[in-house]
Amino acid sequence: MNIQLGSSALPASDRKLHEWIRIGEWVLLALLVAYMGIRTLPRAWRTLNTDFPNYYLTARLVREHYDTSRIYEWVWLQRQKDHRDIEQRIVGMVPITPFSTLSLWPLARMPALEAKRWWLIFNLGLLCATIVLLHDLTQLPWRRILLFTALSFPLHVNFLLGQFYVLLLFLLMLSYWLYAQRRQFLAGVLIGLASGLKIFPVIYLIYFLRKRDLRAFAGGVIGAASTATISVLVFGWELNRTYLSQVLPATLRGEGLGPYNLKAASLSSLLHRLFIYEPQLNQHPAVNAAWLFAVLHPILQMAVIVPALLLATPEEACPRRLRLEWAAILLASLAVSTSPASYLFTLLILPVCFLAESLQQEKIHLAILLFLYIAAGFLGGINSGGEGWSALLMVPRFYALILLCVFTYTRLTKQQPLKSARRDRLAWVIALAVILTCNVIGNLRHQRGLYTDYQWRIHTPREVFMAVYPAIQDDSTLFVALLPDGYHSVVEHFGFARFSDTSQGDYLAVTATFNESWTEKTGHESTIVSTPKMQSDIRQAESPMVSFDGRWLAFLREDRGRARVWTLALDHPNNAAIPATPSELNVFEMSFLPTGEFIFAAALDGQPSLFMRDHLGNIKSLGIDKSRYPAISPDGHWLAYSQLKDGNWNLWLRDLENGQMRRLTHATCNNVEPIWTADSQSLIYASDCGRALWFTALCRQRIFR
Repeated sequence: MNIQLGSSALPASDRKLHEWIRIGEWVLLALLVAYMGIRTLPRAWRTLNTDFPNYYLTARLVREHYDTSRIYEWVWLQRQKDHRDIEQRIVGMVPITPFSTLSLWPLARMPALEAKRWWLIFNLGLLCATIVLLHDLTQLPWRRILLFTALSFPLHVNFLLGQFYVLLLFLLMLSYWLYAQRRQFLAGVLIGLASGLKIFPVIYLIYFLRKRDLRAFAGGVIGAASTATISVLVFGWELNRTYLSQVLPATLRGEGLGPYNLKAASLSSLLHRLFIYEPQLNQHPAVNAAWLFAVLHPILQMAVIVPALLLATPEEACPRRLRLEWAAILLASLAVSTSPASYLFTLLILPVCFLAESLQQEKIHLAILLFLYIAAGFLGGINSGGEGWSALLMVPRFYALILLCVFTYTRLTKQQPLKSARRDRLAWVIALAVILTCNVIGNLRHQRGLYTDYQWRIHTPREVFMAVYPAIQDDSTLFVALLPDGYHSVVEHFGFARFSDTSQGDYLAVTATFNESWTEKTGHESTIVSTPKMQSDIRQAESPMVSFDGRWLAFLREDRGRARVWTLALDHPNNAAIPATPSELNVFEMSFLPTGEFIFAAALDGQPSLFMRDHLGNIKSLGIDKSRYPAISPDGHWLAYSQLKDGNWNLWLRDLENGQMRRLTHATCNNVEPIWTADSQSLIYASDCGRALWFTALCRQRIFR
């Protein structure tokens, strides 16, 4: 039996030291609370920062009954943000789950800043409830729990940016509290709900299987299924299909955002930087051997997660050991995360408090825990100078997380597991080895042809995150570029790029003939402006497309997220624009034939298909389903387009005379937005191969030789 001595039973010198430590903790706590009250919370109250506008905007679109099937498209979502005058330079939904945005649905009727203030108040309430539950479970002194909370630098960032990780922390905390109360089914339901906000709590379902707790596992499955059902009912199947087939796989591979960005300090970004060459983003890897990433990433992830699972003791209900197991699963999940932004580590409050409970009489170990906790929360990564093997030195937070995992596993091994658990481990090792093998094989298959288009890349300035909507004007290439301050229109001429000024709004689309260009400029509404100014501005118009001879201009006008094509005869400037497609078709893109007819991509009640409109206004389907981005060659003979298969958009070619088709690209990535050169021999298109999902670069490929 372990007997804990109170401070009165300690020697006089130890009592004095204990008292000084207690006073120091209260002083430090007071300073940290003052900093939060004077610095963090007022700044969070006054300003909008990413990422709150991402959730708020999507929830507001739902409340306004918009078609939300395209919210993962960066340019489309940016347009919606600009039209609502939300003060945030860039918005984007990748890699956010659709369901997570519904947490802001009750606040979406308010202006953005007012909604953030109410969200901040709600989060403070959740944080207080979490602290109460932690005290109830661990019996740590109040000052210790409050100190661990106030020392969380990620918590400050979470408040500043309006993130939802306090909500996720509360759900995980409440789930454990229910689990400790032997209400396993409800605990599982909350884990399922948490997985709708962020995918990684699904690992707890594997933990429930390891514990042979089918009630908790069933609750988790039902909770996760409920979030999926709600997401489909609210957003529709198309958006959720996009998430499941494109966003989630890319996120799990570390390709959701910035795969080479060492500031993320993740395992995936480190391995990308070490082993995968990319012409713009990673010109000097340590070894140009992408297969090493495909093999090492799942192996190292599994090496971190497996001990947390195997050290869990089936049917063991000792509260202190359960808390250590719960902490181990959460720490392992955070350590292998492929998108570990700083605010994610708000969740460290829970496992660190659970660990501190078992270390109250071990001052040195408690000091080590505190050091690793602060390091994991405060440190990030360093992007500059991380070329070659030096990248290994640029991710200190990742190493702090790994040490926290090792620290936790060491605590668990001190408690002797049951013999039945040892026998049970062999079956688990075999099952996990099978999963690992499948992951490695899947990664290697994903890399087939993934880097082929590097040979066709057009030089793009390093600061450009994304290049989209290419157009050709004489010897220049025009396109839209995403930079840290917003979307610019760009003219690239023989390697020199000229960027537009975005101080008055974003530029979201461009099209051109040999002597004139048309650009969509956004603000409270979208306006198409011409350069040089030969036409009047076209208000409430977006995504312009001009015919090769400059006789016709087509553009889109939206109504609650659904668009129609409007056309304008440029050779008759007094004519007004007229609608050219019916309202039941939601149009995405279009391209003119030399005769003035046009082909367009549109969705009726599902995935997009290609249609043609003739001179008489008749519309017929071309029978090409799951297709977008039509581009007709100047000679009118060829149709290039992108078709979706197995979660990837690849280029196809169709002979408009005989209907024969052939596939042009075969990579497991996205090749979209093709345009033809004037000689109808080559294509310029946008490709995200080897990059983050939809963060495309431009390529020029000769089709006919």
